[in-house]
Amino acid sequence: MLERAQTELQSALEQRAAAEEGVLEEQDRLDMHRQEIRLLEENIAGHREHRDAVRGEIEELRVQQASLKQDAEHLALTFRDDFQAELPEVPGEPRPDLADLEGELARTKAALERLGPVNILAVQEHDEQETRYEFLTTQRADVASLVESLKSTIKEINEASGERFVTTFQEVNKNFGEIFARLFRGGEAEMRLLDEEDVLESGIEILARPPGKRLQNLMLMSGGEKALTAIALLFALFRTKPSPLCILDEVDAPLDDVNTTRFVDLLMEMATDTQFIVITHNKLTMEVASRLYGVTMEEKGVSKLVSVELEEVQPEKRLATASGG
Repeated sequence: MLERAQTELQSALEQRAAAEEGVLEEQDRLDMHRQEIRLLEENIAGHREHRDAVRGEIEELRVQQASLKQDAEHLALTFRDDFQAELPEVPGEPRPDLADLEGELARTKAALERLGPVNILAVQEHDEQETRYEFLTTQRADVASLVESLKSTIKEINEASGERFVTTFQEVNKNFGEIFARLFRGGEAEMRLLDEEDVLESGIEILARPPGKRLQNLMLMSGGEKALTAIALLFALFRTKPSPLCILDEVDAPLDDVNTTRFVDLLMEMATDTQFIVITHNKLTMEVASRLYGVTMEEKGVSKLVSVELEEVQPEKRLATASGG
């Protein structure tokens, strides 16, 4: 369940990252369009103001020109009437520069044409981008909410798992110490967490002290001591939470006869709650079995399975062994 929650969390984080990236991209595009529209509007407004000013000046000059022309015609007519001659032109007198003004107007119109037509769809594109931005923002908020929910669920699972682990660990550790002392006829053994702050990720160190020896790590013990300690831990687990079936494969191989007898006694005691299937070559272990299975080869190249019901062959001995140990 924890792995599934972590997978969902990772998927939600990837979705959130994709949504955030999409939101940033769309926001950049939206800002770029806004900036372009603003610059165009500013340029158009400036050219329009300039064009209107030029047109105003032209109209004023045209009015002035018409007025001056009328005045000139009136003066010429008056001069002709008074002096019976045409009015002479005055050299060096400046004339209205209408050509320059018309040229400026033409340049202004050309500048407006270079700007191109106004994008009448800019408002629509802005609305579409804003709608998509709002959608992505909502999706991002949903993903963030989902991530927080998953984190909360994982935290609850970790807390519950940690509590159950600590409780089970303490019970197994207690049974481990008792079974170790029974198999070794003394001594002590315990398991220790390497990281008590994070019990779910912590490693476990096994320390044991057989009778007459100092407390040491499991890796520093002899082969027989390691095997007997491992058997003690295995039986501690089964005593904490019995299982209906257990298969043991040559676990008694490193044991001498004394330790094998202790192992067999404990095995018979545990057999009341668990059915053990033991693969072994040890005669002491086979003696307490209810049923034996073996492979024989009566003919060369032909294997045959043989089974023996020891409870039927020696029921009295089985009863005595079971009751007297």
